[in-house]
Amino acid sequence: MARHRKDLGERKNVRVDLHKTGFLIPAPDAPWIECVIVDVSDNGACLDVGALAVPDLFGLAFTAGGEVLRICSLVWRRGELIGARFVRAKELRKGLAPHDADSKLQKTLAD
Repeated sequence: MARHRKDLGERKNVRVDLHKTGFLIPAPDAPWIECVIVDVSDNGACLDVGALAVPDLFGLAFTAGGEVLRICSLVWRRGELIGARFVRAKELRKGLAPHDADSKLQKTLAD
């Protein structure tokens, strides 16, 4: 259920509670790791990844078949939850991804 603007506090975007299985893609040739997409907004998502170590730049598949993929950058971590910002293709082309992330991952997931 979407939260109304007055319930957002300092947030600029409405978040939609999702609580749906997704898949974190840590590297292009790595196996996909199941996670829970807690909520999503236009700019990012909150994921429950358990104790999984998450790279600064990673892929997120919203479907098991990979029909819906986004490139994300890690913004914060609180226990088993992480905050991810969706990285735009324009940012990747300009090399603005955080911490000089693996260019192979950028290229593979941007295609």
